[in-house]
Amino acid sequence: MASIDQAALEAVQDDIKAIAEATEKAELELTLKRNELMLPIYEKRREVIARIPKFWSAVMQNHRGLSELIEEVDLPVLEHLTDLWVKHDTKDARSYEIIFTFKENPYFTNKELIKKITLKDDEPVSETFEINWKEGKDLTAKDPSKKRKKGDNEDDASDSFFVWFKDEDIHLGDFFVQEIFPEALRQVNIYAGVDDDEVDFEEEEDDASVDLEDEEDDEEEEDEDEEEKPSKKKNKK
Repeated sequence: MASIDQAALEAVQDDIKAIAEATEKAELELTLKRNELMLPIYEKRREVIARIPKFWSAVMQNHRGLSELIEEVDLPVLEHLTDLWVKHDTKDARSYEIIFTFKENPYFTNKELIKKITLKDDEPVSETFEINWKEGKDLTAKDPSKKRKKGDNEDDASDSFFVWFKDEDIHLGDFFVQEIFPEALRQVNIYAGVDDDEVDFEEEEDDASVDLEDEEDDEEEEDEDEEEKPSKKKNKK
């Protein structure tokens, strides 16, 4: 049996590790550059979205992964959400803040709820944030630290998206940073099956910005319809 050249194997492994580290560094630098380039575009998008009622609430409810964590009790609160913003660290792409802005509401006094992800020993860490709930409105009142096990009472843990601000979960932030925030418009485009009295932001957006060319096209179509009406009556005879 051939002897194993341990030194040669370790040298190869060192090369693999060096390339992996260099690649990771390059990817982080590329992400920082991308964040810098996208910032003015997101700011422009922000101005448009501000005129669309319940936009971010709809986006969050439509995201497959996040929608499973949003409970019925959360929906009335999310209707007061007016803005969602991801503030990236300009030095390390792994650090960021997710900022939820709310208008005055009957649930809490905070204008902003912030979920911050920082680095500790080169690992991402989720910071907790205190929500100042109004009396009798705390959706996280039940102890979220009690993890459910077989035989545990279902009432021991709180079922609310807002529990996330009290715990140290970092994975939920990935939904917002990688999908919900950058792909918000895509989430809107695939939003379907909603009653008129729920989320009708598309009509609101159409009313907010009227295209003159579209109006002309509509007038032409109406004229064509008027011309076609007599011919249809003749065919019936």
